Amino acid sequence: MQRNANRQTRRVGAKGDILREIYENICAGRNLRANLIELKKQLKEDAGQREFREVCGNNYDRIMKCLAEEDPKVRKNAAAILGILRVPESVDVLMDAYEAEDTLFVRPEYLSALVGLDCGEYLPDFHRRLEQLRACDAPENEKKHVREEIAALQELILKKEGLHKHMFSGYYRANAVILTTLPAFRDALAAELPFPKKLLKGGVSTTVGDMNLVLTNRLWQEMLFVLQCKKGIPARPEAIAQALRESDLSVILAENHQFDAPFYFRVGIAGTMPREEQSRFAKKTAAAIETAFAGRLVNSVSHYEAEIRLVVNREGGVTPYLKLFTLPDHRFRYRKYHVAAGMRPAIAAGILALAKPYLAEYAQVLDPFCGVGTLLLERRFAGPVRSAYGIDIFGEATQKARANTQLTGMPVNYINRDFFDFTHEYLFDEIITDMPADFVSREETDTLYRRFFEKSAQLLAEHGRIFCYSGEMGLVKKYLRITGQFRLLKEYCILEKSGTYLFILEKRQAEA
Repeated sequence: MQRNANRQTRRVGAKGDILREIYENICAGRNLRANLIELKKQLKEDAGQREFREVCGNNYDRIMKCLAEEDPKVRKNAAAILGILRVPESVDVLMDAYEAEDTLFVRPEYLSALVGLDCGEYLPDFHRRLEQLRACDAPENEKKHVREEIAALQELILKKEGLHKHMFSGYYRANAVILTTLPAFRDALAAELPFPKKLLKGGVSTTVGDMNLVLTNRLWQEMLFVLQCKKGIPARPEAIAQALRESDLSVILAENHQFDAPFYFRVGIAGTMPREEQSRFAKKTAAAIETAFAGRLVNSVSHYEAEIRLVVNREGGVTPYLKLFTLPDHRFRYRKYHVAAGMRPAIAAGILALAKPYLAEYAQVLDPFCGVGTLLLERRFAGPVRSAYGIDIFGEATQKARANTQLTGMPVNYINRDFFDFTHEYLFDEIITDMPADFVSREETDTLYRRFFEKSAQLLAEHGRIFCYSGEMGLVKKYLRITGQFRLLKEYCILEKSGTYLFILEKRQAEA
């Protein structure tokens, strides 16, 4: 332990020496740009910031003087450093430098530095500047920098004034939407919707007259509002922005909310556009939308209320949709804690919808690999349960399952134990589970399935049923045949690409 402490002391001391040398070079005016860049790198960690404050004695005058240097990159890095260190006395200096700055790419850095400082008295100036930038028609070679300054101003104003979030109020407005879901659950979703609908490859298209009836349905994953927009929009930012301005986007936003613009949005890209192009294209399109809507729509990557989803087809055309984050969705609010391999709640709900004709009322239910409890909780939503037990060998999973379940108020018993060591005083009517899939070898996976079938036969009552979500069709069929203790009632392909199925099995009656 002492060696570790000494090693840590040496590391801190070495960083102090580096920072001291950098600071001396800056004070002497030696190679300012390179030293400021290196200082900024050293300040990325809290320890470096603490060490530098000691080195400079909390005197940042020399850094602030760099804001008057001729080299714009020196000014840019000096502003970034003052922002990282959150130097209170630098507010007026940064503001003066911002207003005097004539190099466009430097200006956003002053604003980013001011975000963490008390600069509220300058908010009227920021608003005025924002209006000027929105109104100006910048030359083509300056548009990128103007967009960056607009984004920095908007973020700064948002941080200081807060987001006046819109409240959804269009619960009884006739909204045309697409409810996305997996193909396996599409028919079940459509059957539960009391509105005219059309089946699509990835969901159901419908016009919702009462949003409350949709917000209680557990089978859809996303709700996308359909925009009345011209067809075949080319994948060009200005063309998309113009089409959106001519669409009913503004009407949908206004008639579904209680407050006026501005709305904060982000742009999402889906479809055939290469991933490496999506970020750049989204930024340019967001800027074009802001311009087209003259500030009524404001792009924000962290405080958005809506997403404009652009679906790019193989021919390069774009179809836009709207996703609202102002619409409260509490269907899966129990899903507060999760693990990496956990099942998504919408898939769990879909599995239970398919299984519903085979579920018993007031069943005694067991999940031997329960994770954070998602399947068990969805089982309780699907119908009345007498008792529910969840077992998992990982203690973190069962702890999170208990925490999630507390949010529902549903009684579920969680046990941190190996399923194959589990015993119980009575037999279960149902075993429902997402089979583990993270084994190193095929032998381990094969052994798990063999033991699962053997143990399930011991714990299930006669005619008890297994609802098994698995990507190992071969092993399920193998041990179904070898054990001879179960019969297959139904199988559903849930994810065709990964070969994942829901198998519904029933325990055979013991021979006399």
